[in-house]
Amino acid sequence: MHRDYRKPLVIAAPKIGLKHPKAYSSLSDFEEGTQFKPIISQDYGTTITKVIFCTGKVAFDIEARLEKNGSTGYKVIRVEELAPFPVKQIREEL
Repeated sequence: MHRDYRKPLVIAAPKIGLKHPKAYSSLSDFEEGTQFKPIISQDYGTTITKVIFCTGKVAFDIEARLEKNGSTGYKVIRVEELAPFPVKQIREEL
């Protein structure tokens, strides 16, 4: 069956990702003209030397560790859509 719209793959995972404080979206993310973000990135420092790709709770743990240690030189790219894989958005981000 072919549809004229795209739906992200939904993965059943532990509820910890739903309850984590960083997993909440603001109301402005649901206004008209907004769309699903297949990747979410966070920079730690102005000069990036290492890029970390991850998903879900792992991203929250890595970001917490980087913030706790005051680490710089990292970019954490959290992949929110696994299928179809967001190659175009990742290339743009890099």
